[in-house]
Amino acid sequence: MDIRIEPVAVPETLDAPEAAEFVALAELSNQAWRRESGTDLHDDDPRELIVRWRETPYRATRVIAARVDGEPAGMAYLELDKTTQESAEIDVSLAAEHDDGPVADALFAELERMARESGRRILQSWTIHRAEPVEDRVIPPTGAGWIPLDAGYRRMVRNGYALGQVERNSVFDLQGSYDAVDRLLEQALAKAGPDYRAVWWSGATPPEYAAGYAAAIARMSSDVPVGELSAEQSVWDAERVFERDGRFAEAGTLMGVTLVIHEPTGEVAAFNELQIGPDRTRPTSQWGTLVMPEHRGRRLGAIVKCVGLRRWHEIVPESPCVSTFNAEENRYMLDVNEAVGFVPASYAGAWEKKLA
Repeated sequence: MDIRIEPVAVPETLDAPEAAEFVALAELSNQAWRRESGTDLHDDDPRELIVRWRETPYRATRVIAARVDGEPAGMAYLELDKTTQESAEIDVSLAAEHDDGPVADALFAELERMARESGRRILQSWTIHRAEPVEDRVIPPTGAGWIPLDAGYRRMVRNGYALGQVERNSVFDLQGSYDAVDRLLEQALAKAGPDYRAVWWSGATPPEYAAGYAAAIARMSSDVPVGELSAEQSVWDAERVFERDGRFAEAGTLMGVTLVIHEPTGEVAAFNELQIGPDRTRPTSQWGTLVMPEHRGRRLGAIVKCVGLRRWHEIVPESPCVSTFNAEENRYMLDVNEAVGFVPASYAGAWEKKLA
């Protein structure tokens, strides 16, 4: 078997000569995630990937492809947050006929070489798995959740990665009833009291909220459950938020953000993000959701979740559902999700390898 690993150029536009190969590899990745998760919730739109993987002052992404006898067999990427020093995120996607074996191993080896070249020694990655119950399963060190002993598990273990956490992927039906949402929101607002005020917007971030919102995003590096994974603090400020807004606008991506403001201090006490690509009939992705530790116990997580779902359905009525990931040990947020009406769709394994 002749396996060749080559860099992939990220085109400037989908009209560029090299765009056809890029689109084909993006579809290969989407097919892999569909096959492994049993859903199409996690498809990436090439129009978004072009903008997401373009190098910025804050992030850099390196894309590679594997070819067997000249035919595409897999693709992978290494993503660096330039505000951190040690860690990098990777992802490996494979064609069905190369689901487990030397093609995967060759991609992992090249990603490790690239990480070392970039001065990174901690690699983190995620595998996606169907929600169907199985007998052969592995439980993470947290003791919460499980994933099956499937090809994704075998690939990671064989290449020296340790399972650090399991996340639940849940979905909410945006076309269904909002009775539970409204009921939970009313209860949460009463619990929070007059010191807390909800704010919502879609599109560009209002300048008056950018700094507080950025500070809250940065807390995602330190204040969410990470199991046995290493946590490295990412740096966010208003300029980084505005830079991201600009890329989203270029790609046709729409973001809806809910904040809860603590009125006595003006601090952002909680936030939630919903995101959809240029095709508004696709599933919506929930990104960050966090209640600052100093403001917990007041049901602020329920407020940002419920306000976000209600407002989102008003501006993107075509989207069928919201897809979100939560650590299985994060029982508070899972309780909120379940009360609102989220149901499990798949599970993700969070993996880490420290390079020697």
